[in-house]
Amino acid sequence: MVGIKDIAKECNVSATTVSRALNNSKEISKKTRDFILKTCEEKGYIPNSAARSLILNKTNMIGLLIPDITNQYYAYVSKGVSSYLEKFGYGLVLCNSDRNKENENRYIDFLAQKRVDGIILIPVKPKASDYKKIIENVPLVMADNHVSGLEISYVGNDNYAGARKIVTHMLMQGYRKIGVILGDEISSASNERLKAYKDVLMENNIQVDSEILLNSDASFQDGFELAEILINKNVDAIFTINDSVAMGVMKYAHINNIQIPKDIGLAGYDDIEQAAMLPVPLTTVHQRKFELGKIAAKILIDEINNFQIAKQNIILQPELIIRKSCNE
Repeated sequence: MVGIKDIAKECNVSATTVSRALNNSKEISKKTRDFILKTCEEKGYIPNSAARSLILNKTNMIGLLIPDITNQYYAYVSKGVSSYLEKFGYGLVLCNSDRNKENENRYIDFLAQKRVDGIILIPVKPKASDYKKIIENVPLVMADNHVSGLEISYVGNDNYAGARKIVTHMLMQGYRKIGVILGDEISSASNERLKAYKDVLMENNIQVDSEILLNSDASFQDGFELAEILINKNVDAIFTINDSVAMGVMKYAHINNIQIPKDIGLAGYDDIEQAAMLPVPLTTVHQRKFELGKIAAKILIDEINNFQIAKQNIILQPELIIRKSCNE
């Protein structure tokens, strides 16, 4: 393998001069730098990035920790992050917590040990105390699920506004006993949508029935399993925390010869790509997931470079997407 000393010998310069050329130093002439870089390319020299990161205290790597790598919503967020980072020469370390708090903690430690320049985190069951140590050492931007008590930047969607839109629409379609499959009990996104649901019902003089409000891990399988409970409680519609859960409900309905929307209405959240392709296209809420990822990445890079010292709190507005699963 070609080393830095081999390049120095080939170019008849010192190893220090080669290092300066690789780091774009102004201490050598452009002519010398170009000659060295051309020789590196011809000889197939690959710089030792680990050694360079120790010298510069910078790895040009960003950590992204998401709850579910199979969920299309998080895939779009990840794509937004990646599309922004690549413009600035940053690599991405993608970690999947699988909605497990222990996994999340382990991956945060892993990313810190890998000396990433910053972390974008969509947290699981977040508590401020979980992150106070890491933010002392690594810039961190939180997305999608908010936690109070931390001096960090946050980017999210307006969960309350989105849920108000879709629950109001369901009432306008004539549904009155709307069962809900929520996310985790301490998820800020889930609780904001639950508050909107309750507010809209109370504004329309409809009593809130806690027996048809169910928490879940926000998975397809949860939708399939919890659909039976809600249908047995004679709900006339189901509103789910995300489109994956809604598709689980749809599968249960199909297997049991329950027609959507004739027998029961159904609405999801997120507007993933498959939502429009289902046999009964899904009414849902479009979240600006790709843009969320790009904005989170921009904030993090600005903070790493000290372009933006003040912490930011950015909330994106969702859009109601009306399709065929709610009496349309």
